[in-house]
Amino acid sequence: MTTPPPMARRSVVLALQEITEDLAADHGLVSENDEEALAIIDNLLAHADAPSSAAWLFDDDAEALTAGLRLLAALADDPQTRPLAEPLLAEPPVDDQLAVVEVSAGLVVLVALVAFLQTKVSLKVKRKTSRSEISFELTKEPTKASTLVQLANLYQRILSPGSTTTADPGSLEPGRAPTDPPNAA
Repeated sequence: MTTPPPMARRSVVLALQEITEDLAADHGLVSENDEEALAIIDNLLAHADAPSSAAWLFDDDAEALTAGLRLLAALADDPQTRPLAEPLLAEPPVDDQLAVVEVSAGLVVLVALVAFLQTKVSLKVKRKTSRSEISFELTKEPTKASTLVQLANLYQRILSPGSTTTADPGSLEPGRAPTDPPNAA
């Protein structure tokens, strides 16, 4: 697993914002607001061994930044996102603007998690008046449900305070879970 270098708070936020913008340019961004993004991630986390919610990201900025660093490590380890993450880890972005607009680190991490998830699965959001309905549709080729479980467990580790390791997200390619035998359909 890639271990990100120590980064200033603002550099973590800027790196995740840049990666999210790049991923959204390629895949779009299915969530229209923070409530939908939270519903998407919570829906995925429900597939993990120990379901939880990502809502705490809005409550604890320091822990959100730590989760952001773990997310940057996972992005650097993933073959699809490595070209975006590695340069930002090698040379963390600095804010060169005179006025700095502070944004919630938790919101940035949450939206970056949705953008990264969209590199693995196709998300569909059915919007209703007061609630959104989230469904996961795996991309490209049929896959086993274990792929969602593996992704959920990876996200659980990214979002778990005190967690230091993540699974190799490169093994989570669309259509195949890490536990699937070669040539499994």
